Amino acid sequence: MPNDPTRRSALSVALLAHANSGYEVDCWMADNGQLHGSVRYDTNWAWFTIQGRPAALRELAEALLGCAELTEQTYPAPAAPVVEG
Repeated sequence: MPNDPTRRSALSVALLAHANSGYEVDCWMADNGQLHGSVRYDTNWAWFTIQGRPAALRELAEALLGCAELTEQTYPAPAAPVVEG
């Protein structure tokens, strides 16, 4: 199958985030001097890494924080029920 020059990637993936997952971070310098970092998630049944240059990882972090804030603002957690006693 030929590459589609109009798209950077033809892969579509959904990653489910869970609290207390224990993400691992790492960093390295490529042979050409470019800095790279990664976040790894590993379980017995699946694993993934997100890798990139620092600026790209910061952009992703901002998008993830914005998503969390939007979700909490759109669907606020219900208040705890009042127990009279």
